[in-house]
Amino acid sequence: MATFASSPGAFANRQFVLLWSGQTVSRLGDGIMSVALPLLVLAITGSASDLGLVVAARLVPTVVFLLLGGAVTDRVSRRLAMLVSDASRAVISVALGVLALDRRLNLTEMLTGAIAFGVFDALFYPASTAMMPEVVASDHLTSSNSLNRFSGTLAGGLLGPVVGGVIASTIGVSWSLVIDAGTFIVSAGCLAVMRPTPRPTPTGASVLSDIRGGLSYCRRTPWLIWSISVAGVANALIFTPSAIMLPLLFKRVLHSPNWMVGVGFAAVGVGGLVGALTMMSTRPPRARVRSMWLAWATGALTTGLFGLSNSAWLATGIAFVTGVLLIIGNILWDSLMQSEVPTDILGRVSSVDWTFSLGLSPVGVALAGVVSGAVGVRPTIVVPGLIVSAVAFAVLAGVRSVTSVDRRPREPEVP
Repeated sequence: MATFASSPGAFANRQFVLLWSGQTVSRLGDGIMSVALPLLVLAITGSASDLGLVVAARLVPTVVFLLLGGAVTDRVSRRLAMLVSDASRAVISVALGVLALDRRLNLTEMLTGAIAFGVFDALFYPASTAMMPEVVASDHLTSSNSLNRFSGTLAGGLLGPVVGGVIASTIGVSWSLVIDAGTFIVSAGCLAVMRPTPRPTPTGASVLSDIRGGLSYCRRTPWLIWSISVAGVANALIFTPSAIMLPLLFKRVLHSPNWMVGVGFAAVGVGGLVGALTMMSTRPPRARVRSMWLAWATGALTTGLFGLSNSAWLATGIAFVTGVLLIIGNILWDSLMQSEVPTDILGRVSSVDWTFSLGLSPVGVALAGVVSGAVGVRPTIVVPGLIVSAVAFAVLAGVRSVTSVDRRPREPEVP
């Protein structure tokens, strides 16, 4: 059994260490901005609706351009694509930070910056997925992805928000933009000193043909299309709306104090850390697809139980378990994508996954807000959790082609 400290496969690899270090610092910046952005928008405009506009202004172009970003990723060096994205987002953050410090930042400029961020996010996401198998041997993908998820959750989900709160309370929230730019610069610097990665073999087709090729590959690959579809619906109906349903359950149903809401969110993050540590310290399962689906389906089921909780502490415990299950499923998904999808189309296939994951989420959040007001908080949490879980278990039990990868002989990964 391997442990975090004895995982030489990742830390002996200079390419991976540089990639991991840069992305960990960048995720710290993301965590800082999760606190700073709402405070900054509210300080400038005082409007909650303006905050929604800024968030949407980043998300919409990301969704719109993801398929294009995947096609571009499969035409250029993935390292170069990530480097351009990080450097561009650093410039945007610096520009917005300077305007904020000079007290000249307004809503229009924030919307423009958010749109630009969204475009470069659409390039970064598929490139980052496709980059990993170019720097990590296939027998170390699971342990390396586990380490990535662990550091991302720790830096972005726990440490970053704390640092963001300290910055906002001391030197001022405007400095968060400048510090966030610094994290992008560190990430870009790590990518710059890495050895160049190979450019994917050109297809000779147009960008639109490449996009269609990625979609076609997903459609004819059962474990991919079923996983992307069911997981996309689960994200839209359960996991993304949890950002508003958790505080609604704690405040309006369980009548908990404000600090308990923070504990509930932290429990999900701590669960994610435990899930990542678990995957780093155990041998990867041979039945990877089945294990991934079991983790996600059970996670959907626990959200239904979360909605039935009669105390805040019970709800917090269930949130912790859900965090563990989701991260385990996500780590297996990352490794499956990177080991099973041909490298030359991994960017396009990853962009399909990101499109489904992000594209349906705003709809799910909006529906959750409307439905919870009409039928109540508990049913809005419980019913989707039970339905999605039942569908996932039914597909896993009844569609054999979903788990065909598990029945194929393969060498086990080294943890």
